[in-house]
Amino acid sequence: MSELHLVRHAQASFGSANYDQLSDLGHQQSRFLGEYFKRRKMTFDRLVVGDMHRHHQTMDGICAGLAIDGTDRLVLPGLNEYNFVELTEAYGKTKGDTPLFQKVMQDPGDKKNFYRLLRQILTAWTADSIPDVEETWVQFKTRVKEAQDEIKSLADEGNTILAIGSGGSISAFVGMVLEIPDENVFDLNLQYKNTAISHFFFNQKKMNLTSFNNIAHFESNEMEKFITYG
Repeated sequence: MSELHLVRHAQASFGSANYDQLSDLGHQQSRFLGEYFKRRKMTFDRLVVGDMHRHHQTMDGICAGLAIDGTDRLVLPGLNEYNFVELTEAYGKTKGDTPLFQKVMQDPGDKKNFYRLLRQILTAWTADSIPDVEETWVQFKTRVKEAQDEIKSLADEGNTILAIGSGGSISAFVGMVLEIPDENVFDLNLQYKNTAISHFFFNQKKMNLTSFNNIAHFESNEMEKFITYG
């Protein structure tokens, strides 16, 4: 069986003009994960990333921590995140007058209300009740499934793959493996930590999840301050 270590990107730049960049802390998190892999003498036969800046930057930091080159990467856009900005705008056309929506628009840096609104939007999206979106939930799931199938095709006896994705795409990925109902998939998304690892054994026909949202590299009193969710 082959192994897949599927990692959520490090902390992005929440509240900035360009979210799709790692924060200073995110760069640290990435390198720490690479150093953790190096201490455990872990090696990877293939590197896979989504096609977003924060995915590549996370892989850059991990490779720096591992002291490997890491430029040979398979890029799978199916691991990219959903477009929350577009979903929010479309949701706002029918729900823009609600108190929660107005609070988030007035103070987008309020993480508590941001994640409350995110849950509402994602619930509506999976129920296909947000009109006029560029990517429907079904289309999103389809491209994540395509990425999953591409990773399965890489299976070789005993090879190990490191992949970087986003919270939403990884949650959909895990949801398909576990056959979780669509309405429950984003319960995973909203608890996923930055640089957390989901581990799978797989072959070209099947995947089995063996661990989810693992942050062993931060599980000490000294390192727990580096745990983030966004």
